[in-house]
Amino acid sequence: MRSVCLLLLSWLLVGTAPPLPDALKPYVHEGRFDPGDYGWMRGRFEDARPADKEATAAISAWLDACFMTDMAETRAELRAMGIADPKLERGAFRDLLCAQVASAPYPIDLHSFSKFEQAVSTGRPVAESYLAATRAAEQAGGAKGPSLRDALLARPLREQMLRLGLGWGEGDMQNVPPLPSDTRAVVVSRFAVALAETDRSNTQWLKKIIADRGWPKASEIGQDGAREAWLLVQHADADPAFQLKALRLMQPLLATGDVSKRNYAYLHDRVMLKLIGKQRYATQVTCENGKRIPLPLEDPEHLDRLRAEVGLEPLPTYMDQIRESAGECPRSVPAD
Repeated sequence: MRSVCLLLLSWLLVGTAPPLPDALKPYVHEGRFDPGDYGWMRGRFEDARPADKEATAAISAWLDACFMTDMAETRAELRAMGIADPKLERGAFRDLLCAQVASAPYPIDLHSFSKFEQAVSTGRPVAESYLAATRAAEQAGGAKGPSLRDALLARPLREQMLRLGLGWGEGDMQNVPPLPSDTRAVVVSRFAVALAETDRSNTQWLKKIIADRGWPKASEIGQDGAREAWLLVQHADADPAFQLKALRLMQPLLATGDVSKRNYAYLHDRVMLKLIGKQRYATQVTCENGKRIPLPLEDPEHLDRLRAEVGLEPLPTYMDQIRESAGECPRSVPAD
């Protein structure tokens, strides 16, 4: 364990990405990660051998170093854009491989790896069938023509299906066959691995579009195309600097109607929560003690006016809409 900690410290000091741990190498092929049989997770279980626990410690240290490296690079980019002290309290991995490994199944029963293997055996074909369906839908729903609007309307299809799958058994996915908790964790984990790659691919694609022509205007690609461009940048959470750039490009287009005020408000809150730890329009919420509440606000006294200015409904109505679509908040379990 001491050697792992020393390696972590050395990576952080030099500011370079750490090398891939040996335990993960069999699961990475040509830079692509496949969770496989989850053998790289053996060290998390109570019946793990010392060697397995050491391998798991190395993976944890690698993820920590990867995250710190990612945050350092992101903060440097944001400072260059004039953000003196970016909080990044809700930061995500920007490195694809690290993000995918961090999508390990959770929560699971950690008593026995052999029992977990049964969940993997059951969940893997379920996940692979759904993933095959997302790929087929992506191919069938490809761009219907050569225009940017056509491309934008088609682009989010797979990521939307994957996000829907993350809610297996809940909300819009409540009618799918129920799965035991460990099996569901495996299924959702495999969706998250695929989603990390899809989101980053979409981000790189949209970056090129913006570099070539600026933010896509609704007057040029239609309100529906503009909405899909916003959706892609809304989900570019691994690249906060790009999200901030997009937000700044969108702002002057509000006056002409080339950008939806509601879409701008959602992106503004998503970005500012990362950068300053507060949001303006209360679009981002969380559950606390069984009740859904907004994440921290920059100006709660004038919230009603601010929401009205961008065409958002009153906050109580918004909360009711979320409850109808996502269900009630889970109740917290009292301490013993």
